[in-house]
Amino acid sequence: MSSPAPSGAQCAAHPEAAASWVCGRCGTFMCPECEHRVRPEAHPLCPSCWELRERTLATLHTEKGGTRLQTAGLILGVISLAPGCFPLQLLSLVLNIVAIARAPHGARWRPIVGLVLTLLGSVGSLLFYFFPRS
Repeated sequence: MSSPAPSGAQCAAHPEAAASWVCGRCGTFMCPECEHRVRPEAHPLCPSCWELRERTLATLHTEKGGTRLQTAGLILGVISLAPGCFPLQLLSLVLNIVAIARAPHGARWRPIVGLVLTLLGSVGSLLFYFFPRS
């Protein structure tokens, strides 16, 4: 856990600034400008530990829930090819857009394919609805 810096300690990144906290993870002295907090009342992390935290969370998101969301979007996109299932197509559209927004840049192929399939299915449904076979 982070603790207040001892008096006279200087920030590791800004030697001209007085340190206000000691990083609870690595022990680096940091000034108020360098502090990163999850919530205002939480103990701060130094910039290096904050960056490590962000990378770890991004990896966990991609490995766990992120791929499930992307796969669900792809499956809904395939199902959306069936004509006349407008509520499912709308759900697939929203889910795939959310999955694209949350996915890291190199891992967006599933929601993009799901979105394309959803759009194709929606066009097919509209054609089926407005131009029924006699």
